[in-house]
Amino acid sequence: MIHLDAMPMPVVIIDHKMNIKEASGKALKLLGKAPSFLDWVDHESREKALKFIQEKHVEKLELNLVTAEGTISLFTLLIEWDSEQAAVILQQEDHMIVQLMNKVKEHQRRLEESDMELILKKTQLEKSLLRISELSTAAIHLTDEIVLIPIFGDLTVTLIHTNQERILANLYTNNIDEVIIDLQSVGIMEHSGVDELMKMIKSFSLFGTSCTITGVKPEHAPFLHQIKTMQKLTFINNLEDKLSRIVY
Repeated sequence: MIHLDAMPMPVVIIDHKMNIKEASGKALKLLGKAPSFLDWVDHESREKALKFIQEKHVEKLELNLVTAEGTISLFTLLIEWDSEQAAVILQQEDHMIVQLMNKVKEHQRRLEESDMELILKKTQLEKSLLRISELSTAAIHLTDEIVLIPIFGDLTVTLIHTNQERILANLYTNNIDEVIIDLQSVGIMEHSGVDELMKMIKSFSLFGTSCTITGVKPEHAPFLHQIKTMQKLTFINNLEDKLSRIVY
């Protein structure tokens, strides 16, 4: 199962009868608790919801939903069916506009503060920028569509839990097409850590992102036997060849 609360957007799992099987904390906070997805849908949008959500080929849909505050808001639904259930990501469109405006204002404010600090605290600012650069190396953008994620240290549940929300948010925000996970620097692998890595990789598919794994050592093979059966997942032996094809 995918950890829904790790997703950057509200997510629900529904069946063909529109029953809500599971909902993330963000979804419950935004729309309230309900047994059926139709309980969230505005009355005038219910016929549209019934017609399109149950059709497995429909991957994107706009609906008016009633929030927990009782207001009607436009949402874009990203839908992916898996057997008898579907994962539905909820993107509140009018809320996204407000967020975008706030981000622009916040960016302007930070630029003004940065100009002042550059004059008053040049040394401190340089150290802060260096630290930010070091923290950013966990997700290396090779192109606008491809991200390289080198994993360092032991592959544990804690390692994945600590980083997965940031990684998923990065993929969603930047509309990433492919993730390359490099295991070359991984030491000890725990079975539970590999299980969590598989769950995170499955989450990639909700954004339409494929995954490539490289840097696999012989001692990793027993742990990665199950992960090789996953769809939208490929393994490569040589990262340099992959990078060369991307560059050239």
